[in-house]
Amino acid sequence: MKNKLCYILMLLSSISIFSCKDDEVVSSNSEREFMTMFRKDDNTGKGDSDPYRCQAVDLNDIQLYWYGVKNCAGYEIKMALQANVSSGLAEDWENPDYILFDTIVDAEVTDLLIKDLQYSTDYRFAIRTLSKKGEGYHSKWYGYGNGRQWADYLGITTGDRYNVPEVIVVNEVTKTTFRINIDRAYATSGDDGTFKTNFEVDENGNFVMQTITIEASPTNPNATVPGKWKNYTITSADFERGYIDVDGLEENSVYVINAENKNIPVHWDAIYNTCVIRMDGEPGEPILIKHFCDPNDTIPGATKYNASRLDTILSNYNSDSSLAEGTIFELEGGKTYYFATNVSLCKGLTLRTKAGTGRAKVLMNGMSSINGAAQAMNFMFGRQPQSGELGGINIKSLIFEDIDFDCPLATNYGDGSATGNYFINMYSNGMAVTLQSFELRNCTFQRMIRGFVRVQGTNRKNFEKFIVEDCLFYNCGYYDNNGRGYAWIAGDGTPSTGKSNIFENMIFRNNTFYDSPRTCFFTDNGKDLSWPSNIQYNITLENNTFINYSTRSSGRKIFDLRYLPGGSKITVKKNLFILTKKDGDTRNLYMEGMDIRQINGSGEITFDIENNYSTNTNLINGNIFSSSAFSASKNSAGFWADYNLPGKDELEVHLGKAGISPTDLMTNPNPPYANPDPNMHEVDNLDGLYYKNTDAVRNHEIYKLGIGDPRWAKTVTP
Repeated sequence: MKNKLCYILMLLSSISIFSCKDDEVVSSNSEREFMTMFRKDDNTGKGDSDPYRCQAVDLNDIQLYWYGVKNCAGYEIKMALQANVSSGLAEDWENPDYILFDTIVDAEVTDLLIKDLQYSTDYRFAIRTLSKKGEGYHSKWYGYGNGRQWADYLGITTGDRYNVPEVIVVNEVTKTTFRINIDRAYATSGDDGTFKTNFEVDENGNFVMQTITIEASPTNPNATVPGKWKNYTITSADFERGYIDVDGLEENSVYVINAENKNIPVHWDAIYNTCVIRMDGEPGEPILIKHFCDPNDTIPGATKYNASRLDTILSNYNSDSSLAEGTIFELEGGKTYYFATNVSLCKGLTLRTKAGTGRAKVLMNGMSSINGAAQAMNFMFGRQPQSGELGGINIKSLIFEDIDFDCPLATNYGDGSATGNYFINMYSNGMAVTLQSFELRNCTFQRMIRGFVRVQGTNRKNFEKFIVEDCLFYNCGYYDNNGRGYAWIAGDGTPSTGKSNIFENMIFRNNTFYDSPRTCFFTDNGKDLSWPSNIQYNITLENNTFINYSTRSSGRKIFDLRYLPGGSKITVKKNLFILTKKDGDTRNLYMEGMDIRQINGSGEITFDIENNYSTNTNLINGNIFSSSAFSASKNSAGFWADYNLPGKDELEVHLGKAGISPTDLMTNPNPPYANPDPNMHEVDNLDGLYYKNTDAVRNHEIYKLGIGDPRWAKTVTP
C-alpha cells in the first residue's frame, strides 16, 4: 500500500486555487465564526445554471466553491472517501486514516480545484470557517452529516473511466502465492476504438507497461507484502514467459494488483485493469455466536426484542485475516439476533442456525422508528472501493440456512408509507463482483418491502450460481399503490456492462410466495443489449407455490425479461399458481406470466415448461393468468412454442381432470384481511396452506404429481 503521506502530498500538489469572481459573502455577529457552506443546489436553488456550483469536471477533477465570510482568518477543507465517513460522525471525520487531505486556504479564497482523482469514486467534503481569535472561535463543520439531510453535506462522484484493456489476469491462487498472467498484445485486446487514444502502444503492437505493483487492500492494510513486489520492474524474461509468479503473501488476505506505464504522469491514467484477489486459507470449525443481549445496548429496540448484535461480527470478519473465506458462523436456535447497520458481503461465509437447536431469528433492524420511519438495514453485495481500488472482487460462497429473517416495524403502503428496505442491495458505485455461489436454504423472509435482491451500478456483476430452496416469503412487498418497488430479483442490465450476468444458473425450488406484491419476479431492467456470445441466462422455477402473486395491478409479471441473450434457457416445472379471496373481498386478482419479446445474438432459445397447475377459482377465460400467459403467442413462450422441449400443449397451466378450488385443496388459504383493510396483503402465518386430508386432494394431479411446494402435502395420508 502506498505511504499515506506520499499520497497526500501528491494530491495536494495537484490542487489549484482560484478566486471566485462573484463571491457571496456573509457576515457573522456571534462570537463564533459563521459556518460557511459549499455551493450546491440545496442551498442556492440554481441547479446546473449556477456556474459556481460544486461538481466533477473533466471526469476525475472536482471543483469546489463555498460562500465567503467577512473578516475571517481562512477556511479549513477536508476530503475523504464516502465509504469511510458516511456515518457523518465527527470521530470518522477526525480519524487521520480516513482523511485524504486536510488543508487551509486564505480568507479571500472561495474555490478549490482538486485534480486527477480516482475514477468512479464517491468523495465527501467538509469545511469550516477559521477565526482570527483561534480554535475556540472557529465555526462548526459543514459536511459532517450522514447524507440524509442533503443540504448539510457535500458528496461528489468522479466520472467513469474510459474502457481499459485487460492486460493482467490473476489465477492459481494459493495461501501465499498467485500467478499474474500478462497479455500485452493490442491485436487481441478487443479495442472498442479508444484504447490507442488513451493507452500507449509500442512499435511491436504491445501496450507499454514497465511495473507491477502489489498492495495490501484497505480491508486488511497490515497484510504482508514483500518489498520485491511493492514496485516490481517487469523483465524481458517475464514478458517472454507471459507470467510472473508472486510469493511471500499472507493467507486469507486481500491484495490489489496493478500494471502501470510510467510514461504517463497521472497515476489513475497510467494503470491498466486492476485485479483484487483474496488469498486462500483453511476454514476452521464452525464458530458459534453465543446469544448475548447487552442490557446497556444503545441501539433502540435491542433490549426490547432481547436481541444479540450480529452486524459488527460479520463486518469485522471481512477484514480479519485470521479467519479464512468460507468460515461457518452458527446461531443459537430459539434466540434473536440483529443487524443495526448495512453489512457488506465481500468475503464468502455461511450463516446458519446450529443443528438441533431449533431456528434462530435475525432482525434486519426494524426494532425502532424515527418520525414514523423504521430503522431498517440490508445486506450489500460486494463493497465500495477504497483508495487505490479500481478492479473487482471475487467472492466464494454466500450461504444462509435455517434462519427466520424479519424487519418487525417495516411498513408497507397500506400503513401510510413504505419502508425502502431489501434483503440484499448493492452500492451504486460498488466494485465489480464475481460470486461463485449464493444460496438460501430453509429460511423465512418477512417485511422486505421495497425489494428482495437488487444489483445496480455500472460495474460488472457475475453470479455463477444462485439457489433459493425450501424458503417462505410473506408479508413482503406492497411498496406503492400498484404493488411495485423493485423485483424479487432485480438485475440492472446496464449497457456498459454487457459482460454482467446474475442469471447464469439461477434456481428457485420448493418455495412459497404468499401475497407479497412486487413489480415482477425476474427482471434485467428491460435493456436491449448486444450480449457477448458467452452470456446466456439459465433460470429454473420448479415446485414453487404462488398464492395471490402480485395481484394489485396489471403488468406485474413473473418473467419480465424482454430481450434475452441468445442460447438462454427458461425452465418452469411443477409450479402451483393460486388466486383466492374470501366472499365479500373486493380486491383485484391480477396474475401475469411472461414478457419476452426478443432473443438477441444467436436468436436461439430453449424453454422447458411443463406440468404447471392452478386451482380452478378466479380464472379468466379458463386461465389463471389474467394476461401474458406462458402460452401467449405474443411476447411470451408461445411465440417460440416449437422451442418448448415438452411441446406446445405444456405451455398451458393445467387444472387437472376434475379441477379443485383453493379452499378444497388447502385448510385456509384466503387472506385474513379483506379490501380495503390496510393489512389486506398481510398474514400472521402460513399454516392455512397445508393440504386437506381428503379424497378430493388425494385424487387430484396437484397432489399425485407433487406440484408446488412439497411441504404443504405432508398432512395428506397417501
